[in-house]
Amino acid sequence: MIVIERVGHIGLNVSNLDDSLNFYQELFDFEVVERINNSNNAYIRVGDILICLYEVDGYRDQKGVKNRISFFIDDDDFDDALDELKEREISIVFGPENLKDGRRIVFLDPDKNEIELCYQGVK
Repeated sequence: MIVIERVGHIGLNVSNLDDSLNFYQELFDFEVVERINNSNNAYIRVGDILICLYEVDGYRDQKGVKNRISFFIDDDDFDDALDELKEREISIVFGPENLKDGRRIVFLDPDKNEIELCYQGVK
């Protein structure tokens, strides 16, 4: 058995690195940790979450393929998050919907990768 201590980073394909950097920085306050020259890759971080954005020419999420990042947020912040999505005119794929112990909402990043915001007790 391989014992995993933590997630190193999450890799996410994007079609335009600058557009995706702006999206994740403005909406979630990710900071650019490293932008790799001549490779069109960038590492972004918020808290303990590290994501590497990989720019791929012509990339768009394929229909029927589920590329999703799920972020847990505080239940007190859920309605504020909904308001911010509406203010930024970000289309909601589904939700908000009630979960057993919380709620969730799913929307898309600029490349149609799904982002889920939820709160619920997952242990």
